[in-house]
Amino acid sequence: MEKILTWLKQQPKLWLLISVLSISMASFHLISTQILLFSHWPFLNIHLAFGLVIVFLVAAEDYPKLRVVFIAAALLSFIATAYIQVEADALIDREQMPTSNDFVVGIIMIILVISAAYFAFGFILPLMAILGLIYALYGPYFPGELFHAGVDLKRLVAMLVTDLGGIYGTLLFISAIYMAIFLTLGAFIEKSGTAQFFIDLPLALFRGIRAGGAYAAVAASALLGMGSGSPVANVVTTGTFTIPLMKRSGFRPHEAGGIEAAASTGGQLMPPVMGAVAFVLAQFTGIPYIKVIGYAIIPAILYFLAVGFGVYFRSTQMQLEATPNDQIVEWNILAKGFPNFLPIAVLVGILVAGYTPSLAAFWAVISLTFLILIRHPNWEFFKIIGRCLAAGGRFAAQFATAMACIAILVKVILATGIGLKLPLLIEQYADGNLFKGYILTAAASVILGMGLPTVAAYIVVAVLAVPALVQMGALPLQAHLFVLYFSILSALTPPVALAALAGAKVADADYLKTSWASLRYGFMAFVIPFLFAYNPALIALDSTWAEILLASLATLFGCFAIAAFVQGYFLKNIRIWSRMLLGTSVLFSFWYVVSGHALYFLLGLAFLSIAVIRQSEKIQKFVRRMIEQSSSDTSASAGKGIFNNILEKSLSSLRPSKNSGD
Repeated sequence: MEKILTWLKQQPKLWLLISVLSISMASFHLISTQILLFSHWPFLNIHLAFGLVIVFLVAAEDYPKLRVVFIAAALLSFIATAYIQVEADALIDREQMPTSNDFVVGIIMIILVISAAYFAFGFILPLMAILGLIYALYGPYFPGELFHAGVDLKRLVAMLVTDLGGIYGTLLFISAIYMAIFLTLGAFIEKSGTAQFFIDLPLALFRGIRAGGAYAAVAASALLGMGSGSPVANVVTTGTFTIPLMKRSGFRPHEAGGIEAAASTGGQLMPPVMGAVAFVLAQFTGIPYIKVIGYAIIPAILYFLAVGFGVYFRSTQMQLEATPNDQIVEWNILAKGFPNFLPIAVLVGILVAGYTPSLAAFWAVISLTFLILIRHPNWEFFKIIGRCLAAGGRFAAQFATAMACIAILVKVILATGIGLKLPLLIEQYADGNLFKGYILTAAASVILGMGLPTVAAYIVVAVLAVPALVQMGALPLQAHLFVLYFSILSALTPPVALAALAGAKVADADYLKTSWASLRYGFMAFVIPFLFAYNPALIALDSTWAEILLASLATLFGCFAIAAFVQGYFLKNIRIWSRMLLGTSVLFSFWYVVSGHALYFLLGLAFLSIAVIRQSEKIQKFVRRMIEQSSSDTSASAGKGIFNNILEKSLSSLRPSKNSGD
C-alpha cells in the first residue's frame, strides 16, 4: 500500500485528476446498466458533464501555456451542467419560456460543446455546428430552396439546450447508453493484453505460410474489430507487430502499411461492435441491434476475404518468405490464451438471448475483469483495471462532446425544414435515378468522413440522404448500410485517410504511397455496398437461403477474380488476355448479384474457369493427356474424334504464346 501511495505522489496532479474522472465516468456508465441512478435528462447531463470536463482537462495537459484557460473552461463546464442538473424539472415545466439565466447558461453550453468537440476531433465538427447556427439565425438571407423564416436567438438557444432537446437528444442518448460502455469494452480488450492474443493467434495459424505476417494482419484486424472497431487504433495495435513482420518477409514499407490500413478499416465493418456506429443505425432504423449485426456479417466476411486474396496473389508473385518460427508464439503457450474469446462469446450470447446491448457489454467487461484477476491475483490487477477504465473514460468523454456537437447541426436541419428539402433536392439532382442517388450519397459520405469520426459522418448523411434513397426505391436498411460503409471508407481515401496515415507512420513509409496501396487491397469495400444496395440477399434480408448462398458465391468469385486482376498475378504473371478474362468474369459475377439472372452467374464462372486454364500448365497438360488417350481408343466413334479435334483446337487457342508471359 505504501508503494502505491508513493507512486501516486510522484504522478502529476493534473494527470491524476484526469485519470480519476475518466475511471469515474467509465464506472458510472457500467454501474448504470445495473442500477437506475438517475432519470433520463439528469443521466444524459452527467454524461455530458464528464465529457466536457475531461476533454478540457486533457487539453490543459496538452497545452501547458494555456492551462489556466482550459482549467477555467472545465470549471465553467461543471457549473453550467450543475445548473441544468439542479433545474432539470423546472426547465421541463417552463419549456419554450426560458428565463434570462437559462439563456445565459444555454449560450455557455453551446460554446463549451463546440470548443470541446474541436479539441476532441479537430475543426470539422465545430465548423459544421457553427455553419448550422448561422443558417438557423439568418435563414431569410439564403437563396432558393435554402430559404427559411429564421430562428430567433433566444428560441434557438432554448431549442438546443434548455428545452432539453437538441444537445440532450437522441445522439447524446446513444453516446451515454451504448457507446460509452462499448468504448470501455474496447479499452479493456486493448489494455488488458487480450489484443495481443488476437495478434499472436493468427500468426500461429499462418505459421510456415508465405507472408504469414500479412495474413495475420488481416485476421487480427478482424478479431480486434469484433470488440473495438476503430481503424486507427487497430492499425496502431496490430500494426506495431504485423507491419515489421511483413517488411521482414519482403513487402515494401508502403505495402505493409497499406495492407494493415485496409484490414484495420474492415474492423469497423465486422460485427458485433462495428465501431459503435451499429447502435446509431439500429436506433435510426428501429431494427433490433442483434439483427443489424446479423445483416452486416456476410459483407464483412467477403471484404476480409477480398483483402486476403490480394495478399495471397501479391505475396506469391513476389515469392516472399514465411514469418520465422522464432517470432511466433508456440501453440502450447498460445493455448492458454483461448479464454480471451470469453468476452466476445458473452457479448454475442447475451445479445442472442434478447437482452440489451449495454447489458451484454457490461457482462463482457465483467468476464474480462474475471480473466484479468485470474492472471494477476495481486496489486497488478488493480493497475490494469485502472488503466482500462481510464482509457475507456477518455474515449467516452471525446465521443460525448462529438455527439453533442453534431446534435446541434442535426437539430438545426430538422427545425429549419432543410431536412425535408434536401432529400427532394438530391432526388432532383439524381433525376429520380437510384444509381445516381447512390453515387451522390457515396461521394457525400466519403467527403464528410474525411474530417469526421465515422459515427458523426454517418449521422449527417443518414439524416440528409437516406430519405431520398428510400423515396427512390431503396429499402431503409440497404440505404443505411450503404451510408455506413462509405462513411467508414474515408479512413482509406486520400487526402485524409487516417488509417493509411497511421499505417505509414508505423511502417516508416510515404503517406500517399501507403494510401494508394491500402486502396488496392481494400477496393472491394467500395464495390460491396453497391451490390447489397441492389440485392438484399447479400445482407440476408427478405431472401431465401438459396438466394443468399448464390449471391454470396457470385460476390466471392468476383472478389477472387478482381483481386487477381488488380494485383496482376494469378498462378503466374498475367497479361492482357487473362486480365480481360478475369475482368469479364468480375462483370458477369457482379451483374448476377445485381440482376439475379442465373445466366450471368454461369458466364462469370465460365470466364473465371477459362482464366484458370490459361494460367495453369498442369490443367492444360491434363486435358491434352485425356484427349490423347481418348483419341488412341480404337473403339471411339467418328463423332467422338471430331469432338476431340474441336476440344484440342480450343485448348490451343487458350494456350499462351511463348512471348506472352501468360
